[in-house]
Amino acid sequence: MTSPLLERFISEARDLLQGSASGLLVLEKDPHDEASINEVFRSVHTLKGSVGLFDFPAFTKLVHAGEDILSVVRAGQLVLSSELVDLLLDALDQVSSWIDHIDTHGGMPDGADGVSRDLTLVLRAVLPSDAGDAGEAAMDSTASELKDLSWVGDLPEAERIAAFVAAAGGSEILAVDYTPAEDCFFSGEDPLMLFRQLSPLHALDIGTTTAWPAADALDPYRCILRFRVLTSAPRAEVEQLFRYVIEQIKMAVVAPHDLASVSGDINGGPVYEDFVDEAQRMAASGDWVALSRSVGALLELSAAPLLVASALRWLRAVLTAPQPNPDWVKALIGCIAKAEPDLHPLPAVVIARPQAEIAVAIMPMAAPPSAMVARILDGQRVMLEMVKATDDVMGRLASVERTVANLLEAEGRYADLVLWALAITSAGTDGSVRPVTALLEIWLEGRVQSVAEEGVAEPQPAAEPLDGYQRRRNDVPDHDAKPANRILKVEQAKVDTLMNLIGELVVSKNSLPFLAKRAEEVHGSRQMAREIKDIYAVIDRLAQEMQGSIMAVRMLPVSEVFERFPRLVRDVSRKLGKHIALVIEGEDTAADKNIIEALGDPLLHIIRNAIDHGIEQPEEREAAGKPPEATILVKAFQDGDLVVIEVSDDGRGIDPEKIKASALAKGVIDADRAARLTDQEAVNLVFFPGFSTAEKVSDLSGRGVGMDVVVTAVEKAGGRVEVMSRPGQGATVRLSLPLSMAVTRVMMVEAGGGMLFGIPMDHIVETVRVRREAVRRIKNAEAFVLRDTVVPLMRLDRLLGVAAPMWFGDGDEEDAVLVVRVAGNLVGLVVDHFREGMDIILKPMDGILAAVRGYSGTALLGDGRVLLVLNLKEVL
Repeated sequence: MTSPLLERFISEARDLLQGSASGLLVLEKDPHDEASINEVFRSVHTLKGSVGLFDFPAFTKLVHAGEDILSVVRAGQLVLSSELVDLLLDALDQVSSWIDHIDTHGGMPDGADGVSRDLTLVLRAVLPSDAGDAGEAAMDSTASELKDLSWVGDLPEAERIAAFVAAAGGSEILAVDYTPAEDCFFSGEDPLMLFRQLSPLHALDIGTTTAWPAADALDPYRCILRFRVLTSAPRAEVEQLFRYVIEQIKMAVVAPHDLASVSGDINGGPVYEDFVDEAQRMAASGDWVALSRSVGALLELSAAPLLVASALRWLRAVLTAPQPNPDWVKALIGCIAKAEPDLHPLPAVVIARPQAEIAVAIMPMAAPPSAMVARILDGQRVMLEMVKATDDVMGRLASVERTVANLLEAEGRYADLVLWALAITSAGTDGSVRPVTALLEIWLEGRVQSVAEEGVAEPQPAAEPLDGYQRRRNDVPDHDAKPANRILKVEQAKVDTLMNLIGELVVSKNSLPFLAKRAEEVHGSRQMAREIKDIYAVIDRLAQEMQGSIMAVRMLPVSEVFERFPRLVRDVSRKLGKHIALVIEGEDTAADKNIIEALGDPLLHIIRNAIDHGIEQPEEREAAGKPPEATILVKAFQDGDLVVIEVSDDGRGIDPEKIKASALAKGVIDADRAARLTDQEAVNLVFFPGFSTAEKVSDLSGRGVGMDVVVTAVEKAGGRVEVMSRPGQGATVRLSLPLSMAVTRVMMVEAGGGMLFGIPMDHIVETVRVRREAVRRIKNAEAFVLRDTVVPLMRLDRLLGVAAPMWFGDGDEEDAVLVVRVAGNLVGLVVDHFREGMDIILKPMDGILAAVRGYSGTALLGDGRVLLVLNLKEVL
């Protein structure tokens, strides 16, 4: 059973593949069509990104190779020839077959890795050497090494401290530099979303690769951003996350001492001198707990912008390590003692920034927590203090971490959020909740409201860390804005269920006229009968509107079928050495989805026959005075309640004499019948089962299977097929099908002494009354003349086996005759009485009745009776 995510991927992948194939056919004719190459590239790139959600490496590698080819084509480094289009279409065909297998079995087929490897090698062989090397490097899923780490020192101090604490606890810190492609948005990429998936993420800096353009020249769909982060996630996880843009990623390991820098205003005083003496004594004895307590107390008394405050913050970070580094402690105490930004006892650890840069990072003091926030924080503190009596320390800590983090983010206290992450990291390192409870106590007592008062820049709303979405708390909705159209994808089964329900509603509302008749005739209440009829009129209108609305949902454009034909014409014509242009008109014409699905195979056979039999070779066309390139026109339009599709070609047409000769040779007809056939009747022989004019069997023709399949499929859908030929000029095949197969319009008739039968309206030409004296007998058959046309006459009761003894009576009596058209011929059906027409939901015969011939199915009438609907082709 496939997951909803996989089902959505399969649906979208098929759309992307179809769009890519169509775009390649356009590019084959016009390789310089920039819009088409961009569209194809984006489709393939999006497909590559989508399949990355699943473990299908063979799929990913093949699509990536195709994307690399399209990339160099788009860059003008490779010409898109017909041979290259063949390779790309073969790759898309293979991917399409994998999609079908995934849809059926939920995974890739056996041997997919080998197939992918072979096709990938073929595709990459056509790449320029430098592009091929780049593509192979990308497939290695290894990021380039980052050389320049100077930007790390420019990150906000709180973010570097968070990374430093993680490094001191044993984690490896990675610096990641990501410069997305300028058109990444069109490729389905979301750079910021990638970083949001990195965990833990200690620092995020978003800059630009070029200067911001003027407002009137700004292109919101052109990405000029550059992302730099510090993370302690494993390198393999980072490369896996960025595997589809790995060529745009650079990484390097950052040493802990490279993160530290002490900066700020120079100031001092006796209190710091006393602290230095005491701190040196505690460091010498290794009394890290006492030293940490002294650092915290002095920080509360120090102004955030001071250099000594910066040194104290880094000293506190060093002391959070399970085993603080004595050399680092000594160096930072020395910085406090000297209070000189240009003096660095450990240059590799301590890097001073110019004082001018410090002012930029100073932010106003954050507001104290509100009463509501304070209550929540106090509740979380109590929960952590209760953990002493339980063993689930980390579980309780994880719960508190999420709650407080969400609260701080909701309050917009992003600087405090960094300090919270720092305390959580410290608690996770030593297995104690004390660092977390201590921070909560500080917030609750109001002694330190925010990290911002320690000199850390609080991010502006437009660049909020860790989520990247700008929150506009005072946005006013634009009530005058026109809402955008939204598309909702619904499973086909749900729409079919709605159609079945409206069908039941149609049957139910049809019972109201019977109920009105019963109220008047049985119960003698004419007033009630009129009220029922009034209600019926309302329900009938609503049911028709609902039926029309649901049918509109089921309507699809014929382009759903037509979009596969450009590829078919291209492949077959190239194989046969013919030059053919395909012209499509009316692709927006809509029909019921069942009709659209029924059209696929018939049109496929018709177009293949036109290419193989109808279109001549280029030299033959030139000899006949025709252009070497033939034209096949596929045209769709609506004609009343029918959708009509015509397939025309300007080829050699259908030769009636050749058809007759082939039919005689194959035993389809005898010589007498061949002599009586008109040219049109001879042409119609192409629909005879097993008939073919091909001289030899190939993969395109000669099997005797083709046009008869067309007739069977179209008539099964309630349509008809016509062929018109102009020898030497071409031929046209016309398919006429109902707009919908969901609801059938029938006329009820009586036959066999009151039995009801339904005749599909599509077959009915007219109803007439024929005087019995006007009926003529021709041999053993009956006929009558209708407007100078001899129409065979058949009695429905006899055809159905419920016939009464033949009786003509006198000439004044009349027969009710239903004139129908079956297979292009007029036939008169004698019935007992005509009844009303009505819409029904046709239910096919099933079970042991499925093999009964002569019936299309059944329908339930409003009075509970079952109506048998006739299949006139089988009956006659």
